[in-house]
Amino acid sequence: MDNTTEKSSNSTRDPVNQFGRDTRADIHSAIDRTAEKVQPTADRLASSAHATVDKMAEKVPPTADRLAGAAHTAVDRVADTATHMSEKAATGAKQLGEAYTRFAETGRNYVRTSPATSVLIALAAGYGLSKLLGNRK
Repeated sequence: MDNTTEKSSNSTRDPVNQFGRDTRADIHSAIDRTAEKVQPTADRLASSAHATVDKMAEKVPPTADRLAGAAHTAVDRVADTATHMSEKAATGAKQLGEAYTRFAETGRNYVRTSPATSVLIALAAGYGLSKLLGNRK
């Protein structure tokens, strides 16, 4: 009887664990894709802005060199800010992934320690959602 209960318990945990692994992998993949796209975009924008400033400086009298230098400095600051923001976004996404992992583990532990309460909560949540989302004619 213990083997049957253990097998049943393991078969119930497997989809939950797989869902957690799939979701974690999806979050990490989204973080990586975002980080890969942000930096090249910031670099392209900075290069384009530098080229525009250079073209404008060629058409303006030599006294505009100071303005061109100031514009280059401003563009560099914007590029640095974009880099800093992308690093902050990657850090925040990593923290979000870690928080999800902790939350999922806490949920699994609660279900393992209180299965009856967990089933009742799931039933109540399902009933509530069905009433909220159900079609009424």
